[in-house]
Amino acid sequence: MNVLRSSAIYSFFTSISRIFGFIRDILIANFLGTSVIADIFFVAFRLPNTFRRIFSEGALNSAFVPIYTKLIKDNSRQESQKFAGSIFLIFLIMSSLVVLMIEIFMPFFVTILAPGFTNDGEKFAELVKVSRIIFPFLILISVSSICSSILNSHNKFALSAALPIILNIILIIALIIAAYTTADFLIFLSWSIIVAGLVQIIFLIISLARQKIYFFFTTKIYTKNIKRFIKLFSASFFSSGLLQINILIGTIIASYESGAISYLYYADRVYQLPLALIGVAIGTALLPTISSKIKSDSSEMIHASIEQTLIYSLLFAIPASVGIYILSEQLVNVLFERGEFDEKSSLFTSEALRFYALGLVAFIVMKIYTPIFFANENAKPILYITVLNLITNTALSIALFINIGFIGIPIATSISAWISILLMNYYLKKYDYYLISKKMFLPTTIIIVVSLVMYLYLSFLKYYSGIFYDLLWGQKIIFLLFSVASSILLYFILISFYKPFTYSEIKKILQK
Repeated sequence: MNVLRSSAIYSFFTSISRIFGFIRDILIANFLGTSVIADIFFVAFRLPNTFRRIFSEGALNSAFVPIYTKLIKDNSRQESQKFAGSIFLIFLIMSSLVVLMIEIFMPFFVTILAPGFTNDGEKFAELVKVSRIIFPFLILISVSSICSSILNSHNKFALSAALPIILNIILIIALIIAAYTTADFLIFLSWSIIVAGLVQIIFLIISLARQKIYFFFTTKIYTKNIKRFIKLFSASFFSSGLLQINILIGTIIASYESGAISYLYYADRVYQLPLALIGVAIGTALLPTISSKIKSDSSEMIHASIEQTLIYSLLFAIPASVGIYILSEQLVNVLFERGEFDEKSSLFTSEALRFYALGLVAFIVMKIYTPIFFANENAKPILYITVLNLITNTALSIALFINIGFIGIPIATSISAWISILLMNYYLKKYDYYLISKKMFLPTTIIIVVSLVMYLYLSFLKYYSGIFYDLLWGQKIIFLLFSVASSILLYFILISFYKPFTYSEIKKILQK
């Protein structure tokens, strides 16, 4: 199964998950808006998510998949099962110890995460209580991530992409029940996250059993494969950790401005959709594919595969960035502006979204470049780049926040992402993992030109939006759907005149 076809499967289930995610966020916006309760929930939920991305989705997946995939490629069935079992046991113990330590010292960690909350004793106490309920989710998600990584290594991407659907559905049910009963919103939502984690594990166990994929524990844990894993994981852990610290810094800074955490959260939710559908999907599919190819294919074939993946990523990433930038106000207004989410919340959220959109292409390309280093079991360049990204983002965020408020955070994030892309290209060339060739120039130029035409078209629609509102019975949602659908149609009609992007050519590639 090739990268594009695998990523298409991942994107399909991710898109369904994101639809449920938007329904969840629409309900949260309706019932909680950008209130104190919303800020508390977002901060409390971010704590286990931060550790999850460091231990599970970040360092674990990046270090586990290349080694496990190569063991499968070598037909080392017993070795791969022992390796998976050892990693499962190690991370179960590690995540349990982390949860125990954080639970004991929760007030300290919450103070670091949201220092702006310490000025209000009641607000701070509520945050500590809710965080203690949610944080054991880390253990559940660590187990889920290991099982998902095993499935991904066997080119089974559907379930791992669909897992968030379970979390979103359970949160939606919890929100509706809490809204129409006397239940405490925060407590009810917090416990629903734990329930969702347990249900996800059950689905993964069933899937592994149906695929007849097993792993077992052994008394001899510290093997040569575990040594390889630790070496790769260590660099990946620090780079993932620094990346999450980067995100936390934004939360810490935003906590000093009322409502800012919520503005950034809702903006993040919108731009994360194309990032997940394009960048995360392709990056997830690319890691086991490149790891497998290293064993048998020539460097020229690997470079060609990466280049094709990159071109088709830009085919979707660049117009997505343009669309979100132009339609940020309409997107936020239609998705979230109702109930407690007022006009002010909509305005500030759309401003943040606009600046995140400027970095969207860089975020997506980072997701494609990063697996190339891990597939070659060389994570050090990513560590160096992440350190510089952290320093740059922190300095810019603080400087801009002092001068222009919370909006400086997405600006700093986007600038830092583009700097990281330049550094990644340097290291990819240095280690001969991938070098941008002249073949990239023409398709990229065509994508940019056609995206510019789409930009002018959407600008025209936005400028005359008042007239279109009247024609469309004053319905903002109809105008948004019309704008999105017509601009996509225009883009793909124009781009299809260039042969590699015709429907028949893309179909051939997906069917390979």
